[in-house]
Amino acid sequence: MTNNIDKQSFGRGGAVFESGTTAITGDFCAIQVIAEATFSAITWAGLSGDTFTGNAIPAGTVLFGPISAFTLSGGKVLAYNAV
Repeated sequence: MTNNIDKQSFGRGGAVFESGTTAITGDFCAIQVIAEATFSAITWAGLSGDTFTGNAIPAGTVLFGPISAFTLSGGKVLAYNAV
């Protein structure tokens, strides 16, 4: 029996590739940065501290967390579905 954690770790829930500036919504468990990316908006339950937007995130970085929406101002990412 495969649980959700196993499915998520292998991308079996699917993913969304984004390279534009369209607002993306969904139930994501991780975002992998394919090409250096900058977010202009992100909705991430439990994220606190300084603003996350406007900072360049290097390629290869994986952001893990309950993310429900994001908008890029540049770069390319692969957002993994949490289902």
